Amino acid sequence: MTPLAWAVFAAFLAWVVWDGLKRSSSSANLEDYYAGGRSIPWWAAGLSVMATQASAITVIGTTGQGHEGGLGFIHTYFGLPFAVILLCIFLIPVYRAQPILTAYEYLERRFGPETRALGSFIFLLSRCLALGVVINAPAIVLSAMLGFPLYASILAVGGLTTLYTVFGGVSAVVWTDVKQMSVILVGLLVCFGMLAWDVFGELGLQGALEAAGAAGKLDAVELVPAGEGWWPAAAGSDAPKTFWDDKYNLWSGLFGGLFLMLSYFGCDQSQVQRILTNPTANESRRALLLSGFVKIPMQLGVLAVGVLLWLSHAASGDEPLLYSPADLQRAEAPENSAELARFESEYRAALDERRDALKAWVAVDGEGGAELARFQAAVREAVAVRTAAAKRFSREFGTAAEPAGKKGDTNYVFPHWLMNNLPPLLLGLVLAAIFAAAMSSVDSVLNSLSAATVVDFWRRFLSPGASDREQLVVGRVMTFVWGIVATATALVLVSGSSIIEQVNKVGSFFYGTLLGMFVLGIFVPRAGRLAGFLGTLGGIAAVLAVHLTLRVEFLWYNLVGLLGVLLVGGIVTLFEPRRPLPETAPADAV
Repeated sequence: MTPLAWAVFAAFLAWVVWDGLKRSSSSANLEDYYAGGRSIPWWAAGLSVMATQASAITVIGTTGQGHEGGLGFIHTYFGLPFAVILLCIFLIPVYRAQPILTAYEYLERRFGPETRALGSFIFLLSRCLALGVVINAPAIVLSAMLGFPLYASILAVGGLTTLYTVFGGVSAVVWTDVKQMSVILVGLLVCFGMLAWDVFGELGLQGALEAAGAAGKLDAVELVPAGEGWWPAAAGSDAPKTFWDDKYNLWSGLFGGLFLMLSYFGCDQSQVQRILTNPTANESRRALLLSGFVKIPMQLGVLAVGVLLWLSHAASGDEPLLYSPADLQRAEAPENSAELARFESEYRAALDERRDALKAWVAVDGEGGAELARFQAAVREAVAVRTAAAKRFSREFGTAAEPAGKKGDTNYVFPHWLMNNLPPLLLGLVLAAIFAAAMSSVDSVLNSLSAATVVDFWRRFLSPGASDREQLVVGRVMTFVWGIVATATALVLVSGSSIIEQVNKVGSFFYGTLLGMFVLGIFVPRAGRLAGFLGTLGGIAAVLAVHLTLRVEFLWYNLVGLLGVLLVGGIVTLFEPRRPLPETAPADAV
């Protein structure tokens, strides 16, 4: 890092933190602190929702996912447009009918305080677990890029974010997210342009597309699951893949992804809170539609950056054997020098063959069968050598904290390119955007964790008559407490696999159950107090049972949780006395 890059990096971070702190004067009560006085414009709320997802997780994890696996990860988002349309029709009117501050206040109006508390607790648990990953994973990569100790990167992300979120509330969250989102998009466009210029200049547009397709990097729509069969195999089984444990295909994206997105955007307080800040229900709908319909093309573009980076490596014949600093450090130990040299020699030969085979195939306009077969064989050989090296230096010298065969390389692919190819000014800006983007993932979650704690528990059960000043003080204190908890969780958490998958996996354990609670309340009018509470427990039990007994990919957990709630809640409804829907919100609603 040059002095210029450091200066840009420091200036951008200082600007973001200052902008968040200056908004502290706009918070006089919980309505301001958690809902921005219902005055946030729809476009800002929509960009803030996008920034929470399009953060360091997207910049680092999704580009690496595109490099390693191509466009296949986009299947996860196929259900998103359908999800936001359904939420605009059914859930936005429910939320905006009363001036609520958390999504779970609705659950009390439908099922009573026990179900509200249970729903809010599920949110607190799931987001706290995911937040540790959100801080830890990019901090590991940033520490390697900037030369910081890991704990320093975690403390910087967690500490700076907590600082401006404590004082500025949701207004600070939204407006800093807007700035961060803008810089993220500019940074990604710059990287896309640089890589496209390099790759298309070397291979041409047609040659690049044909090469990426031949290597399986453009499989954005997988219609048929990888394996045969419809009933999921037992957990831990070595049987061939079935419909349910093929991770990414059209059906898992449309159905499993649909329920994930319905739950995340409609029932997760960190997302719902931004659409509660708008002046009207129609503006809330616009904010949700903006984030929903822009997400897929943006995510596709980020994956395309990863694919272009792979093409650049393939065309140049130059790619590191190991990206992970931990694996590289083990490999470079004196006792491993001979084995490392052997792997590097094999990898060098594989990369040369991949480059030569690619150019030979492009030279015949992608029509030669023999040239195609040679190129695909060379691609497989390069992957095999690199995988063998990563497993070799992770397995024998790894610890329980870093298990064998981990996928940590995915998260270092894009940062490695940034550090070695961007000029100082752009490098400082992009690194600042990544660091600030990590904060944008954290600030909204801290504010929503504080909102659920204060509104759903402290004000509802412990101090319903507290003054506005007391409520605001407690809100800020709880934001600070959650900041400490999140940072501490990140310090003890170990991140191995792809960041973006980790967060979705954690959410999928809980989100289907949360969604089921709202679906039961809206579409089963006869469901009463007991049905809501026991149905929620049924959803949790269903996901746990499937996870422990069957081999099912995480996207389907959202559907399992939803069906568990509806099944148990529906059965209880048949025997529970009818409970009329309440006409008014609970007394603690603002």
